[in-house]
Amino acid sequence: MSNYILAYTKIKNNCLWHNGKLITESIDKTGLNFLDEAYKTLNLSYPKFFKMDALSKLGILCAEQILVSETISKVPKEKTAIVLSNKSSSLQTDKAYSKTMSNFPSPSVFVYTLPNIVIGEISIKHKITGENAFFIEPVFNAQLLHNYTELLLQESESVLCGWLNTSDTTCEGFLYLVAKQTTSDEKKFNFIKHNPDSITQLYIN
Repeated sequence: MSNYILAYTKIKNNCLWHNGKLITESIDKTGLNFLDEAYKTLNLSYPKFFKMDALSKLGILCAEQILVSETISKVPKEKTAIVLSNKSSSLQTDKAYSKTMSNFPSPSVFVYTLPNIVIGEISIKHKITGENAFFIEPVFNAQLLHNYTELLLQESESVLCGWLNTSDTTCEGFLYLVAKQTTSDEKKFNFIKHNPDSITQLYIN
């Protein structure tokens, strides 16, 4: 039995892609407005979305495309782990919270001043209860994600992995789901073998 990438989603340059197919895009180049636009375009029903910070919105949109498919939904959520990374931690929200401290610190903003809150938001929405970790790296590190995921798959059945990074004006998301699959499943669904090279290619392309 080998480990395979079952599905992947990317958000970059105001475009959302799922398994290489363009799902939605925006001509609005103001950056983070795209997240709210994409939510409406996809007809999602999750009112809490608009209370979240940009990092959590980015994670929810990427994870939604992966976790709602018929094939993926059969993966047991209690044995699904989440491993994410970025380079800016929760800096955007930290700065927003800092501005409120001169008057009255905002509890609703403070909630999102840790990068791993996005993991919690994804877990709550999709009822995922497995292991999780969030790494801060200067650049996308496929080797780190691969190695840690392979360790988790010794006990877990699947791992949602990737890179979620936001700034004041831009966002970049790349999530993919890795699971244990048999050779027959690989031929049937054309899954991608899980290794650093394949992860890097999906991230770049």
